[in-house]
Amino acid sequence: MENSLLEQLYPLHPKLVHFPIALFVSAMGIQMLGLFFKKDSWCKGAWLMFVLAVLSLPIAIFSGILEASRLHLHHPVLNEHRMYAFWATGTAWIALPLLWLMRSKNVKFFQAIFLIILISLSVLIGLTAREGGEMVWEYGVGVNR
Repeated sequence: MENSLLEQLYPLHPKLVHFPIALFVSAMGIQMLGLFFKKDSWCKGAWLMFVLAVLSLPIAIFSGILEASRLHLHHPVLNEHRMYAFWATGTAWIALPLLWLMRSKNVKFFQAIFLIILISLSVLIGLTAREGGEMVWEYGVGVNR
């Protein structure tokens, strides 16, 4: 009997979730370096990484929701993981249009505000990742043993 395409891709969430994590943290690092070395092109690169990270978050979250449903997961660590993920996504989706507007209007302190938001989002993403890692490494969620 043939498996569906989605069944062949499972577990999908761990394959997708690393993109927003890497993009947010990289954007933060590049933004810091761009400000420190006064490299506008680096700050532009950080902005692009941020936009890509924000756009990739719903895909990562949707795949996580599908995975939790497929595995019939009900666990306090999953609840923490989900809460941090939704906080990070909500913050990012609120920040994106506000930052976009500030950037387009050449607001004086845009680069500093952008860095503060990147740091905040990296912390939220880090907390989300820690809880996700705990589910896998401490409880073996989604791991065949």
